[in-house]
Amino acid sequence: MHIVLQREGRVINQKKVRRIYNELALQLRNKTPKRRVKAKLRDDRQPATRPNETWAMDFFHDQLATGRKIRVLTVVDTFSRFSPVVDPRFS
Repeated sequence: MHIVLQREGRVINQKKVRRIYNELALQLRNKTPKRRVKAKLRDDRQPATRPNETWAMDFFHDQLATGRKIRVLTVVDTFSRFSPVVDPRFS
């Protein structure tokens, strides 16, 4: 709230804003935003040396112009980059 008041051009102390919040029994938001944790790579993971040795799969999702949501499952051979399965569905 203090930042909003500053943007409006009002000069007010942050402690005063906090005191007014407490007097009005308003809740202060002290939570920090959650940070996304990056995926950790396994140490034993080796690069593929021949086709059909390692596969990867992923979901892609999008929304059509009609508003329906579509999800696509893709499976990819990590060595040859060949994708034998591309399975689109609405649910």
